[in-house]
Amino acid sequence: DAKTTQPNSMESTEEEPVHLPCNHSTISGADYIHWYRQLPSQGPEYVIHGLTSNVNNRMVSLTIAEDRKSSNLILHHATLRDAAVYYCILRDHSGTDGAAAVQYLCGGEKEGI
Repeated sequence: DAKTTQPNSMESTEEEPVHLPCNHSTISGADYIHWYRQLPSQGPEYVIHGLTSNVNNRMVSLTIAEDRKSSNLILHHATLRDAAVYYCILRDHSGTDGAAAVQYLCGGEKEGI
């Protein structure tokens, strides 16, 4: 079973890029790296995913190490609206997964996960 590990929390100031790391040293060749975020009192929402190469969309980038054992979700211009719990999930074509969460805190506010 592939597992992911992430730091418990990250903090930054508004409008600065935030790099959220995920370690997945047991990743298999068929595993996609998915990122979701969960805002307070809401369900998880899809952010981005990739397999072997870096991926960008208008809000974030996903950088994947050449050996695929780690990745980073980059929030380019983080604001208070981006404060959430971010989940890094490995999912293969069969739909099985392992997940870890990191809470990103903007502006120094702290909350429990």
